[in-house]
Amino acid sequence: MTNQSMQASLLVVDDNQVNRDLLARRLKHAGHHVELAVDGYQALAMNQDRHFDLILLDVTMPGLSGFEVLEIIRQKHTLSELPVIIVTALDASDDMVTGFKLGANDYVTKPIDFSVLQARIHTHLELRKLAELKDQFLQIASHDLKNPLNNVLMSICLMLADLPPGQKMSDQYYEILGLMKTQCETMQRIITDFLDFEALQDGKFQLQLNWVDVNETVQRVVHDNTEYAQSKNIALEMNLEPAAPVQVDETRIAQVLQNFVGNALKFCPPDAGVIVRTHTEDHHLMVEVCDSGPGLTKADLAKVFTKYARLSNKPTGGEKSSGLGLAISKQMIELHGGAVGVYNNADCGATFWFSLPMP
Repeated sequence: MTNQSMQASLLVVDDNQVNRDLLARRLKHAGHHVELAVDGYQALAMNQDRHFDLILLDVTMPGLSGFEVLEIIRQKHTLSELPVIIVTALDASDDMVTGFKLGANDYVTKPIDFSVLQARIHTHLELRKLAELKDQFLQIASHDLKNPLNNVLMSICLMLADLPPGQKMSDQYYEILGLMKTQCETMQRIITDFLDFEALQDGKFQLQLNWVDVNETVQRVVHDNTEYAQSKNIALEMNLEPAAPVQVDETRIAQVLQNFVGNALKFCPPDAGVIVRTHTEDHHLMVEVCDSGPGLTKADLAKVFTKYARLSNKPTGGEKSSGLGLAISKQMIELHGGAVGVYNNADCGATFWFSLPMP
């Protein structure tokens, strides 16, 4: 996947048409999406309506100066949220000082050395990404990890208070240990999802390909989820057609299956059913996870495979998730040359599917 810094959305603000057009051509050639503003008023209006990753802002403009525009931008966006690089004259050191005081991230001087500008854009986009990662992880830590961790700590305190050293544990305490294990697995899955997603975004994720009988992978995932299904009184079944092995990363295909099966069990009410099917179609191995739950709304269908998607249905057992599982699954399958999708069943529930190319 292309690095984020090579597909950034930039806003160039300059009242000089020649400067604007020349800079836009070079930035687009470097792989960026570029929009242009002819003055400060247009720049502020565009920033209000659209999302930009970085603004390249000329200091000397009629009407609103670059400094006035920068001051208004900083009332809404921090330095890490929206980097701003000011453009000033070569000998205007006062401009640089004023710009930094008002919240500029960096500066370039006229005439612009494009290699220097490109390096500075790259640096500030990388810093912006790191700030986003920090904010995302803090959000996960404060929301998705805090409750499971509190549950584990409360269970430990209960056992320490009521279970003297050397005393044999009762069935009640074995149940508490089981709950602690489940909560720790939830936290581990949330952290793993976060790290996997960022590795996929950075293009640092590599598949370990081998010839695999996916039916055997399905059987293992279903077996691993049988106890979970029984705890919610959900029938978990398989309907697998024989198929030739495919060249895949089995660990990652199992991860996708776990996401699909786990989600089906998570959102199904008691006494529902989930079935995992495999068959071949147009030289592809098709894997489907069909449930009899509430199905998806039109809005859900449009965003179900996006990052941190929050759907209208709620887990029927109060389960937690990272909000990244389906987005990761989509990218994992696409790395294999396959596709993913979902549709509502004719009667009830939904079917999540993915395809893998066969030899």
